Amino acid sequence: MKTAIISTGDELLRGVVADTNAAWMAGRLFERGLRVERIEVVGDDMEALEAVFREAFSKYDLIFVGGGLGPTGDDMTAQAAARAADLPVDRRDDAVCSIRAAFERIGRPMHDVNLKQADLPRGCRIIFNEKGTAPGFVLAVPSGTAYFFPGVPAELEAMFLDIEQELPAVAEGARRRCVSCFGIGESDMQARLGGLSVRYPDLSFSYRASFPQNTLTLLGGDDERLDEAAEEVRKLLGHCVLEVGPHPVSVPEALGRALAERGMTAATAESCTGGLIAHSLTEHAGASAYLRGGIVAYDNAVKRSVLGVSGDDLLRYGAVSRPVVEQMARGVAQTLGADWGLATSGIAGPDGGTADKPVGLVHMAVWGPGGMRHKERIFGGMGRSRVKKISAWTTMWMALRALKNEET
Repeated sequence: MKTAIISTGDELLRGVVADTNAAWMAGRLFERGLRVERIEVVGDDMEALEAVFREAFSKYDLIFVGGGLGPTGDDMTAQAAARAADLPVDRRDDAVCSIRAAFERIGRPMHDVNLKQADLPRGCRIIFNEKGTAPGFVLAVPSGTAYFFPGVPAELEAMFLDIEQELPAVAEGARRRCVSCFGIGESDMQARLGGLSVRYPDLSFSYRASFPQNTLTLLGGDDERLDEAAEEVRKLLGHCVLEVGPHPVSVPEALGRALAERGMTAATAESCTGGLIAHSLTEHAGASAYLRGGIVAYDNAVKRSVLGVSGDDLLRYGAVSRPVVEQMARGVAQTLGADWGLATSGIAGPDGGTADKPVGLVHMAVWGPGGMRHKERIFGGMGRSRVKKISAWTTMWMALRALKNEET
């Protein structure tokens, strides 16, 4: 089915906010086997909105619109949709009741301006909003059906899920295998895979870089062909493959899952990454089962007093060194009673480097059953935030490999 997503709002065109709604909806639609053919952003302009809606209403079976259903003058989506569909606008009593109920739920007075949110194209079906005030609506259009949601992500997502089951599902289009990788770039992936895509002409090979990881998605064919191709990819890419499955998997997600499956725990001691490892692990539900805690040991005094790092070693080798980061990893595991300790110490930049220890130098250590693992890397020319992120991900990747008794 031909499917389009339209996002509205000047704030998207000015770069004030990112269009996460379109990406989220596209992902949900893909899960149902519906491939989005067009994503467009339109500003708060009545003529522009009407023109885009009128074209979409004549070409697409399914149209999903996010934004512009609020009470202010720049919220024009409902009016523009009515004009594009050649329909009058009515103030809907059921929408008024829904808006009043929303204000009662949050304990705030409702201003008359909010009644504008009840002015909707004649004949539309309302989608009630349990997380906000603006109702959405469904409109039959010449080419198919158009769904309209508020732009607030939490509201849009909840309302989309309410109507999702009425959408068609195309099981064949949803077949895929995602090969999540770390420690290898897109061009290296393609070089290693060589002519594999030629051997599988019935599959599409889609590469996606999302620093510091890369994902190869195999689409199409049948399950047997997908599994066969994915296994060949796994062999060719070797230990760079985190996981093969229906969805991409991140390093912290894979590490958390591996710890939970083994009934083991981890603790973090971070200097240059500033708590990013602990933060990344707690982004996933269930982290309390495997993360004991974390210590941001930015100051050398904290390294000594809390983690038990030798003062002599700090003086002799410096904070950014193998002896110190290894003591941090062991010390945090022992201090917090964890099976595994993960530690980082480095120079994230943009200044602070020397001839011997340049900007981007990071020492990473993982201590646990089987002993200590250490890596020294120079992540040069990346910028502070990227140095922090790749250092955190590399340390978690080291821990994941250690859990699986694999070499890094």
